[in-house]
Amino acid sequence: MDATSRAPLTGAVVTARSPVLLGEQSAVTDETGAFEMTMLTPGTYSLAVRHEGFLPFAPQGLVVHDRRVRVRLQLIPERNPDVDEASPAAPLEFDDATMTRPAMISGPEPEYTQEAIERRAQGQMTVKCVVGVDGGVHDCRVLKGVPFMSKAVLEALEQRRYHPAMARGKPVDVYYTFKVRLTLPQ
Repeated sequence: MDATSRAPLTGAVVTARSPVLLGEQSAVTDETGAFEMTMLTPGTYSLAVRHEGFLPFAPQGLVVHDRRVRVRLQLIPERNPDVDEASPAAPLEFDDATMTRPAMISGPEPEYTQEAIERRAQGQMTVKCVVGVDGGVHDCRVLKGVPFMSKAVLEALEQRRYHPAMARGKPVDVYYTFKVRLTLPQ
């Protein structure tokens, strides 16, 4: 779906790759934004998702067993340089050299899922989100995942509040990359 409007995206190409798969398998989304890949060998996959007018998206760490797996993917529209100046500014890429980074005010830590505990999944996730001038976090997408933890991490991030990023003394909406270290609970 479109991360901004939440509308389904027809015609997005989704490609699955894995060491357990010879070559790769691709599918195209239908009018509801759905796609299906059949006969995938159980294993861990990375996806590549492309659609004209949207930033490419490449989530990793998708674990496939011998049953149906549902994934929800949101693509971020590309910025259009031809948009007139009166429209609201699109989020900027965070730049450490010219901006102050967002600072967390409040919010939860991710809660470990039972599946992640049982499989002893841990490591570092990389998640790219928009941190708005209001301090809210939205439009998150996983760049590097930890199996069975993506939903928990996204939910925790989207409940947090931040002091917004600042550029030239003014708050700005930014695409900000979070690195979330996940360690099994004691």
